[in-house]
Amino acid sequence: EGTCPSSIFLSSLDPGVGKTLTLVEFVRQIVASSDHDHVGVILFLSRLDEIERLVKDAGLQEHDFAVWTSDKDVNLLSSTQRRQAQILFTTQQMLVTRCSGQSFEECPDFHYQGSPRRVRAWDETLEPGKVVTLSSDELGGLPEIFRYLAPALADTLQEFHRHLTTSATKSVLRVPVFDDHLLKKVIMNGVDVDKKRRLEKLRALSGRAVQVLDGMGNQRIALDVRDALPSDIAPLLVLDASGRVRQTYRYWEKHRGGLTRLRPASKSYSPLTIQVLDQGSAKDSWQRNGNLLAMEVATLIDSKPDEPWLVIHHKDARQVDPKASILREVQTDHSRVHFLHWGAHQATNAFKEIPNVILAGTYALPESQYIGLAHASTGIPVGDNLPNDLVNEIRLGEHGHNILQGLCRASVRGSLGSRCRPCNAYIIAAKGSGIREALPTWFPGCKVKTWRPHHKSLQGKVKDAVEYLKRCLVADPTIAITFSKLMAVLRISNKSNFNRTIRKHEDFKEAIEALGLEEVTIGPGRYLNALRPVWDPDPDGDYIADV
Repeated sequence: EGTCPSSIFLSSLDPGVGKTLTLVEFVRQIVASSDHDHVGVILFLSRLDEIERLVKDAGLQEHDFAVWTSDKDVNLLSSTQRRQAQILFTTQQMLVTRCSGQSFEECPDFHYQGSPRRVRAWDETLEPGKVVTLSSDELGGLPEIFRYLAPALADTLQEFHRHLTTSATKSVLRVPVFDDHLLKKVIMNGVDVDKKRRLEKLRALSGRAVQVLDGMGNQRIALDVRDALPSDIAPLLVLDASGRVRQTYRYWEKHRGGLTRLRPASKSYSPLTIQVLDQGSAKDSWQRNGNLLAMEVATLIDSKPDEPWLVIHHKDARQVDPKASILREVQTDHSRVHFLHWGAHQATNAFKEIPNVILAGTYALPESQYIGLAHASTGIPVGDNLPNDLVNEIRLGEHGHNILQGLCRASVRGSLGSRCRPCNAYIIAAKGSGIREALPTWFPGCKVKTWRPHHKSLQGKVKDAVEYLKRCLVADPTIAITFSKLMAVLRISNKSNFNRTIRKHEDFKEAIEALGLEEVTIGPGRYLNALRPVWDPDPDGDYIADV
């Protein structure tokens, strides 16, 4: 009716509650209403397969809709001209690209019957701004492209690269103005995909003031934040199930304004049990400890040999393939184990019946992205300092977004009344990440437990102590080992120090339990002073701790 306030409206109903179903039914009703023949609808989606699914679910007549993407095959879902179709399915990237530098009203490609479409819906994540980063490594390979074509531009690029690599962290650097016509010409004339991506970043930063951030090693990163949407895109409906856990929306609402939250509908996660393994699981952790992590995941899968599993993992953990590593360790039927990599973990219902889900790693963005999102959501210019702990809150909220989306690919996505369906979830997450503590907020009513490792790489004197105990048991499976003897072997003279660093260490306690040892009293004393087997151990086996 044209009476909606000019705002971005956020619907953050949880996955499986029915946001998309409601949207599809609304589209059907608009098409069926003769009073709204003049009202155009545009739906912005993030993935091509989502467009195909939504088109199928809507079940519209071909003359009622059009599809506009960069994929010609997907566009063939309808032959209707987009400006004559009441419903237009398109991608979010198409809006960003076509409306770059102009308003929504000035972009006739999105119009219906000569006017801007009134009903606008955005599925999934909407960033408060576009974060643009260009690293010194990415910049370093660009001068050679222009060395013969435009030597002066190549020299300018080299000079900018020198300034970037020598600038202090958090300083502000002005990017030179580059010939946009020439950059576009080079992009259009056949450079490879990687160089095209770098040149597009350079175009976006041309003439801008950027903040210099640390990268890996001596790498420097130029950071800028741009408006992601045309200024007149509102009113716009955003359907993002992660809206209640992401901090970007909260700061957007508080500092920038123009965002309105729609009424929530609470969902109880009391049938969900989440077990957390306190261990690093980012890509570098898989690179260092991939074998142990794969063994932990595989042992868990083998513990329920008759049930299906979903494992969400890194696509490529720095030349380590987590999926292949896990499958090498799984001893039971592989066909019941399904895999999704981060990046493909949203907007699929294919695994909604699976009751066991493992996040075999947490998905992390580069630190510069979190800093950029903090600037974008608050509106604080990139040259100004951010409030204390703001970046930490943004980072944790992004973890919440990915974990919510990941777990809700499995049976927890479904609803039984106001509660989720029963599900067992397992997450490998670094102890200092804050993820364990935030889980009850992200999944109200859930039960959080500890996933105790089956396979552990012991360190230091704890390792020496366990190895000594194993050797003793091989020599004599009934032997009793006194603490005084163990202290002598470890060269620890202080009993209090031994009790603190060895005897009470969680890894040591789990190891002696796995070896079948218990603390006993040997001799006339009243205190526990030795270890002795209580069952027939297998000292040659792997270190297996009780779950």
